[in-house]
Amino acid sequence: MRSPLAPILLSLALAAGCVATEYRGSVAVTAATPDLVAVAPGVQLIANYDEPIFFADSFYWWFFDGAWYRSTSYMGGWVYIGAPPTVIVRIHEPHRYRFYRPPGYVAHRRPVPVYHVQRPIRDHRSDRSRIRDHRRR
Repeated sequence: MRSPLAPILLSLALAAGCVATEYRGSVAVTAATPDLVAVAPGVQLIANYDEPIFFADSFYWWFFDGAWYRSTSYMGGWVYIGAPPTVIVRIHEPHRYRFYRPPGYVAHRRPVPVYHVQRPIRDHRSDRSRIRDHRRR
């Protein structure tokens, strides 16, 4: 019959070995919800990021290739929006917000690297033009 103390003793021995191990290095923590900083009333931005991705009205917004796209996640699922809300339309020169961070900003939740973010599909046609194209067929 096995002793119930054997697993406990083994765990303690392994834990003692871990305590003696020293680790030197840095760890980058990424989060599903990255740090957002306010840039205008009702508009936030992913702080210090390679791409200017905004957050407003419960959506992420990205001005990509001359058009606005929105998604519930900054990592993908982008949909072209022909008429974004006013708070988004008022953002002049969105590309100027790349790597934006306010004075004194300290990173807490880093976003995933931009090369892991799905790019929007380049389809700038509005719903009206799709209807018109469909009727011609």
